[in-house]
Amino acid sequence: MKLLVGLSADQGGQEALALAAVLARSCKATLVACTVTPDTWGHPSPARVDGEYGSFLARHTSAVQTEAKASLPADVTAEFIAVSAPSAREGLIRAAADVGADCLVLGSARDAPLGRFGEGGVTTELLRSADLPIAVAPHGYSAGPETRVHRLSAAFSGSSSSPGIVARSIALAKEYSVALRLVTFVVRDKQMYPTGAGYDAEQFVSNVLREQARDAQTALLADRQGLSGEIADGPTWKAAFESLDWQEGELLVLGSSKLGPLLRVFLGSNARKIVHNAPVPCLILPRGEE
Repeated sequence: MKLLVGLSADQGGQEALALAAVLARSCKATLVACTVTPDTWGHPSPARVDGEYGSFLARHTSAVQTEAKASLPADVTAEFIAVSAPSAREGLIRAAADVGADCLVLGSARDAPLGRFGEGGVTTELLRSADLPIAVAPHGYSAGPETRVHRLSAAFSGSSSSPGIVARSIALAKEYSVALRLVTFVVRDKQMYPTGAGYDAEQFVSNVLREQARDAQTALLADRQGLSGEIADGPTWKAAFESLDWQEGELLVLGSSKLGPLLRVFLGSNARKIVHNAPVPCLILPRGEE
């Protein structure tokens, strides 16, 4: 497996590198850290502004990568590359294809709450169009020098696409040699203006959804050994996450929306809420053919 890290100059780049180091250590993957710089002019200017700008970008990239190399744990090595592109999205997609990356690792936007992931412009674009899995680190994410992935949790909705996500998560759990649990989210979020049926009816629907989720989990777990299942239940997404335990070295796996293009990453509304509220790194899989 080969991991491509989007290495920006801010703290998000350090978070992505820290997560990539944990993933690389856990599955013996190779790591490539990529810094994307803006395209310079295609022809020299009379005042040599293009040359000065190119030199500045080279110095800036070198400083970012030198700092990143120094932060890597002793047991993790990485190749550092730089690409020039019109946008960070285009540069990372091209670099991923060039190096044959199996997964793209990104950091969080700076305005996200500490411990939660927030989308910046680059990650939003990539989460709509990338054709490979994307791992995202929460704001402020760091890891010890020996941290590994200790457990995978797979977001399980009980929909028609769930068996495919579970199968892919099982394969990942075997690759990481860790346990896998299925997590279904039941969020009882009261809106300011409820439906005409009122809050009691909405609560009844939530209870029915919980039982259906439990039944779907039970049916799936009956045919597979080594899996566990839990229901994350709460009045808000934050409370639902807090109703379960989350370990250090945990990775939450979720699939892309069926509304998105085949074999592409595309977050639906619930998947986006899961990613934004998760207290652990997330791995978003492209939409499969299931």
